[in-house]
Amino acid sequence: MQNGGRTAIACALAWLIPGAGHLYLGKKAKSIIFFAVVTLTFFFGLAMDGRVYLASPEQPLSYLATFANLGVGPLDLIGRQLSYERIIFRVPDEMDRALYGEVLDRTRRRILVPTHEYGTTFILTAGLMNILLILDVFDIGVGRKA
Repeated sequence: MQNGGRTAIACALAWLIPGAGHLYLGKKAKSIIFFAVVTLTFFFGLAMDGRVYLASPEQPLSYLATFANLGVGPLDLIGRQLSYERIIFRVPDEMDRALYGEVLDRTRRRILVPTHEYGTTFILTAGLMNILLILDVFDIGVGRKA
């Protein structure tokens, strides 16, 4: 397979499972450490009642936070299920009052927990770390880094 194809596969693996891209490129020790750091950071964030962000037109920066959450790949789906008991990526329209109210209530309950801000920060950090690791895999794959 061409070097570009190998790099693309490594980047996709790095997004799907933290550390998997490094493992694919032969960096076994790094891959284990990166998997542990990103995954534990994410789950510690959830354990501290952190929540994943929902995109909202009223809060433009929420799009950036939602993107950061997506950095952990499929783990983000677990975070959404645990945060809102459904897989949802944006704040529901107020027209759907039942769903809007349910999401708002779940968010309010989490916000009242003293560790919420720390947990949410851990979750965001896990996503941003994994994005950096995907970029690291890309650099290794194209030969910019050993």
